[in-house]
Amino acid sequence: MFVDLSIPVSRRAPGVEFEQWLHHDGIRHLSRRIRALPGDSRRDRLRNHLRWLTGSRRLRERDLPGGCFLSNEFYRMSVHQGTHVDAPFHYGPECEGRPARKILDLPLEWFCGPGAVLDVRGCGGRVTAADVKEALRTTGADVGPGSVVLFRTDSDLRLGTPAYFTESTAISPEAVDHLLDLGVKVLGTDCWSFDGPARRMVEDFFATRDPEALWPTHLHGRQREFIQIEGLAGLRALPRGPFTFMAFPIALADAGAAWCRAVARTDPE
Repeated sequence: MFVDLSIPVSRRAPGVEFEQWLHHDGIRHLSRRIRALPGDSRRDRLRNHLRWLTGSRRLRERDLPGGCFLSNEFYRMSVHQGTHVDAPFHYGPECEGRPARKILDLPLEWFCGPGAVLDVRGCGGRVTAADVKEALRTTGADVGPGSVVLFRTDSDLRLGTPAYFTESTAISPEAVDHLLDLGVKVLGTDCWSFDGPARRMVEDFFATRDPEALWPTHLHGRQREFIQIEGLAGLRALPRGPFTFMAFPIALADAGAAWCRAVARTDPE
């Protein structure tokens, strides 16, 4: 059985610009697009444009079955919208003293492997190494190289409200380090970010002027290479037993992050 662990991107979400051509709009857009087609020479483009202006190269509703063409949708948004993968380049220009890897530099095999869910709902808003050790002991999960570790906070239940961003749980750098020491490379959370609420981090910085108050776990990715998957959902639906996790990032060139469809495949009983 497959379990969807992704957040659908809403056309009305903050930071999303959406445009849609419905089927009856499609004929109008197609008619304009065929003024210049792939492979047309400059002469073809000029001739076809003139024919379009005079009406002899225009498509009309009667030219297609049902009077309509294909639909089309356009989304303009950050690569950090919805469920997405953060590559080391997102954290900084270098990682472990080398140029930081971008999305297309990451091995695909990292994004498919045995999954483990750590229930950290009772950690008080910040997951420490001790919390990770206790969660591993409680679940009995045997994690190591190739494993994907997911942090369950149930933050996704607040999705669509301000609390989704103001009450999220931070995964501390030392918690990440403990899992990296076990050989884990890919981590995931059902919060909007691996770091805590942005407002809290900013207020802590201005109160202390301590640079480590600002996105500490992200910036820790400059010292040690690891992958974050943020914006997961429905981790409570996963079994305590074994499951396979998959979340392949979209192949975006020169990007430090990419959207993904996160899925768990549970073993049959």
